[in-house]
Amino acid sequence: MIRTALAAAALALASTAAAAAAAPAMPLPGQSNGAEDPVRAEGGWRSADLVAPAGKSDRIYGPADADLTLIVWLDPECPYCKQFGNTGERLVDSANGKLNLVVRLLPLPFHGEPAMAASVASLCVADQAGAAGFYRFLDAYLAMTATNGRGIPARMGGGADPVLSLAVASGASDTEALRACRRSADTLRRVSAETAAGEAAGVGGTPSVAIRNNRSGTSVMADGAIPEDDIKAAVNWLAAHPAAPDAETRRL
Repeated sequence: MIRTALAAAALALASTAAAAAAAPAMPLPGQSNGAEDPVRAEGGWRSADLVAPAGKSDRIYGPADADLTLIVWLDPECPYCKQFGNTGERLVDSANGKLNLVVRLLPLPFHGEPAMAASVASLCVADQAGAAGFYRFLDAYLAMTATNGRGIPARMGGGADPVLSLAVASGASDTEALRACRRSADTLRRVSAETAAGEAAGVGGTPSVAIRNNRSGTSVMADGAIPEDDIKAAVNWLAAHPAAPDAETRRL
């Protein structure tokens, strides 16, 4: 994680099943949910007006025209990102076409060369195998890495260069183009641009999660390996409350 505050950033938005049934949409932390207790969260969801919508450079998982987008910033070497895993894809798969996913890269300097190498390789896979290859690569990498800059053991990657082997297995079949892409300064620039955009949007660590209502442009964000049910609650809230939170609820 990027800051010590993320040690306590697992959010607790979920209420009991009875409360969820009584309230059709989950409010943001600190607002009444119609039940006895207010929704609580450590750190909380916050307004995220500077989060960029999904664009041509993003790898979109799910329907491109979905009403809402789940945006996740991750570092391939972050242990909390490993914990988060493919949560985003599972949420999209269960959303009946109303949600899509965009994963953006934010390799942290203290995770060293392995974090940047995996980030670069993921873009190179996407260049050849599209969004599907990008997510195959990242899901496999996160499952295999020892995290915190230790990377993938060669025995698990299937060769002396386990990142190359995993990229090929994920769909980058043109190995010469793959090698050239991994060495390219332009690929490094693309990763750096995603990192800079995340920092400008207010990302507080990895993973960080934003949910954007693509009809209204309203977005909220929270930091940490947020549980799946808590993200669902926030998605439901944003779908039912497309207008930006008022001045009193923006400070969550």
